[in-house]
Amino acid sequence: MENLPNRELENQEVLTCPHGADPAECEACWLEKQPAWQTIEKLQKGGPFERSDRHSADCTIESEGKKFRIEVIEKGEDPEIKNVHRLFLKTFGKEEIDPQKVTREAVDGYSPDWNTHFPKYRIVTVKDERGRLASVFTGAQLDVLDENGKPTGEAVFSVGYAVTAETKRQKGLAREAYISALIDAAKQAKDEGKTLKFAIGECTYTSEKFWNNVGWKRIYAQTKDKKNYAELKYMQPALDFDEETGKPTEDADECPEHLMIDSFGRNPPNTEEVKRSYEALLHYNGDWPESAFESSKAHQTHIKYMTGFKTKFKRFLDDHPQLIYLDAENREKARQQGIKIKEHTAADRGETGKEDF
Repeated sequence: MENLPNRELENQEVLTCPHGADPAECEACWLEKQPAWQTIEKLQKGGPFERSDRHSADCTIESEGKKFRIEVIEKGEDPEIKNVHRLFLKTFGKEEIDPQKVTREAVDGYSPDWNTHFPKYRIVTVKDERGRLASVFTGAQLDVLDENGKPTGEAVFSVGYAVTAETKRQKGLAREAYISALIDAAKQAKDEGKTLKFAIGECTYTSEKFWNNVGWKRIYAQTKDKKNYAELKYMQPALDFDEETGKPTEDADECPEHLMIDSFGRNPPNTEEVKRSYEALLHYNGDWPESAFESSKAHQTHIKYMTGFKTKFKRFLDDHPQLIYLDAENREKARQQGIKIKEHTAADRGETGKEDF
């Protein structure tokens, strides 16, 4: 077992360890002090599966005699990434996913072409008893930065993809993969002396039911009075840029999405925390380093493009600081009480059920 910091758990005196270990060294005790543990425990109790180890991301899950194995891919050379890529390709299409090379570099947290390190991308896999890939959940733990670009000691878990093979959907596998992803992220935060405070992601309207069921909500801002709210208009920036000019490539489109967030059952994020989490998300997904471009001028063009996105979003929050967080059920209740809610309808596109977990 690793050497853990010799200090009281979150400044609380712990006399005994429920796991039968030294409370000052018990990894499970430290993990349970992360804010995310409240959500992890709730999801474990509410799902159909029994987990072989409730404190480990890697485990076996079982329901009605059927077993699956959950494992986290931690190295870019892992051969299973080939099968993950195949499932992504079948679900989303070539134009919506990264090449295998990019995915492998993301898992390692290093691009040799750019000579740049970045947060490691985690891939959680769920396999059936025959070793066939059934579900995949991806994401990365990101540092929350202050106004000077320095880490605050808090982190946000950014979700990438949630995908389940067509024959294995609606069985709770994506939910179990998400639980493992949160455990993995919470452990990483613990090991680095950070607090995993939120989970955030760009979500389509077709998958909102799944995200609501695991605790996520959309973000709305008061626009006129307590009876008028509008959903934050989130736009995913272009994710591919011309190395010579710094401008988005011709096939790289900006895309409206629903921005959703989970505060793990604690106080919802205030306006400043939403800004910081949003900035961490965009920095990871869209900010390219200078080494990615052929000139400093091209890099400055890229920075100007990304700054425009961030400024517009933050300006809206500055003008509308009063926020509420609503899932689909509570939005309907709010409307019945006479509250007017304007949705980010541009993000509602595609066919319902495409991302059926």
